[in-house]
Amino acid sequence: MRKMLKYFLCITFMSYVTMGAVTPYYSIRSQSENSARELVGAGWNTQINLCDMNEWYANFAVTAEYTRSFKPYNIAETLFGCQSNGCTPCLTDCNSCTPCGPCYDSNDCYRIGISGSNVENRNACDWLADYFGLPIDYQSYVTVEPRIENFLVDLNFYIGLDEWCKGMYFRIHAPIVRTRWDLNLRECIQNSGETAHPLEYFNKTVNGPVGDLYGIAQSDLVTDFRSFINGCGIINSSDITFNPLCYAKMDMCERKKTALSDIQMALGWNIWCDCNYHVGLNIRAVAPTGNRPLGNYLFEPIIGNGKHWELGAGFTSHWNFWENECNNAYATFFLDINVSHLFKSQQCRTFDLCGKPLSRYMLASKFKTPVEDLTAGDTLANGIEPNKQFAGIYSPVANLTHMPVDVSVGIQSDLTFMLQYIRCNWSLDLGYSFWQRNCEKIECSCDCCPCFDENTWALKGDSYMYGFKESGARPDGDALSASQSEATICTGKNKQTDPILWYKNPGIDNPKPSWDGTEALFTFDLAEENQTQVYTSLNPVFINFCDIDFCGARTKGRSHKLFAHIDYTWCDKECWTPYLGLGFEAEFGQKPCDDCCNNNYSDCCTPCQTSCTNYCDNNCCNDCCNICALSQWGIWLKGGLAFN
Repeated sequence: MRKMLKYFLCITFMSYVTMGAVTPYYSIRSQSENSARELVGAGWNTQINLCDMNEWYANFAVTAEYTRSFKPYNIAETLFGCQSNGCTPCLTDCNSCTPCGPCYDSNDCYRIGISGSNVENRNACDWLADYFGLPIDYQSYVTVEPRIENFLVDLNFYIGLDEWCKGMYFRIHAPIVRTRWDLNLRECIQNSGETAHPLEYFNKTVNGPVGDLYGIAQSDLVTDFRSFINGCGIINSSDITFNPLCYAKMDMCERKKTALSDIQMALGWNIWCDCNYHVGLNIRAVAPTGNRPLGNYLFEPIIGNGKHWELGAGFTSHWNFWENECNNAYATFFLDINVSHLFKSQQCRTFDLCGKPLSRYMLASKFKTPVEDLTAGDTLANGIEPNKQFAGIYSPVANLTHMPVDVSVGIQSDLTFMLQYIRCNWSLDLGYSFWQRNCEKIECSCDCCPCFDENTWALKGDSYMYGFKESGARPDGDALSASQSEATICTGKNKQTDPILWYKNPGIDNPKPSWDGTEALFTFDLAEENQTQVYTSLNPVFINFCDIDFCGARTKGRSHKLFAHIDYTWCDKECWTPYLGLGFEAEFGQKPCDDCCNNNYSDCCTPCQTSCTNYCDNNCCNDCCNICALSQWGIWLKGGLAFN
């Protein structure tokens, strides 16, 4: 029994929640890579690879095709993670701030919960609303139903070079593509939130009279998740900077693009050729003419193969294995195989942090030196100054992990079997096609490392970032050095560590009582208005270049396709032969969540960056977990002229 190793669903540690590996970039099969669409039609395939020709001959075909993806849930699981135990896993342009339609839900929708840290009995799988500048009692859920549509016109030309060399040929084709990508993202708000963030949680400035427990007015917070995720929403406060999301954004409306897809060329020679069979080999090259990934949007429209030059080889063959006695009907078997290597292409992508799927949407705090009025220790006398202190600046992690990388693919293969039945001028084609792309290799050029600020940014989680002196006015808070390296997209560590005294910062890294040099620093409990000395980190744990998960972002793909085509050829012409046909294809991409890697994320998706000295070495990456394989159907109209 054949076993297929499926690596996608890889489980990482997390508090009572399993999490699947996710891909920050949805890599598709190029619209040019379709050997089935190239092969079909008796007017085409019976008028190429001709034998005993002593002169030029040619064939020109135009194929108009419409394709549309199905199984949107599979696309969503690739982007956001596989479901576990029935719940969603933890996992510059503001023209689209208004949603395109009403909130809705359906069986094909993938659902993500959004809830604040102060929501009672919040779902452990919900994304933490605090990261997005929303009220701490905010509740909503987001549905996505991703869809990709293509309309293309494929121009295909074949010329037999028998006048130069018997059996030699050259072929070229290039589709002109109009593509539309739509997440179909909608948000259903259950509670818009009435509770603003407590003082010292984000900032130190009192909103209202001295003694008020809230630092930021509700009107100055982000209004909804949609505003944050498309880069429009920020917190407005005079004493902090809350940077908007600039990369890996999610658009409310469809995004469109029109371009020439890859130009595929082949120079071949038919080794054995007869009127009833042929076997040939070719050298293939692909010139990228589509667009390059930019990483600005999570679900960005791509035409072509991502700007990769390709070089490879091809095998073509046919065999007329049956013919009737009247010689007006026969059946033929075709086999075409194309294999190529995708060379390095520089692309801009946005990455997660190692072992933290979807961490690009978490919130990072910026730290600075020198440290002012802050020590950490069990007593004032033994207090030690932390190495850095919060600088009053917040930014989504995606803004930090967006960078140019070199991407290559070892092998891409496209294999097609086809049976063709011809009777008089009519033909019927039925076939199967298998496509596979091996795992990407992602390398960051070592000369781009200086653009990342080492030892500057740390995960905020649900940390309090300021403390106040008991003897002073509330606005006179001091910045702390708190970080939460173990926070996830679903939760911070304070509430998990001590849900009663979470405002004491019990879940931060390396917690120690905080002092301003003369007295203790405090925070308040919103519910009871009690105060307690707050912890600060000695020292904070920073996000460094070696924490960026290049290996976990790699993808591979595999799909199976069935297709059919009916064709009519006007065979009574002397020097030219017109033909016209109609075809249909259904492609089934491998499901991303078919299996798990021994239920252990570290067994199959451990990033190779174990220290900050070897991040340029990609050889230690283990097997791919992320599968990008689109399921789609298409219908085409193919016509052309053969000349001889």
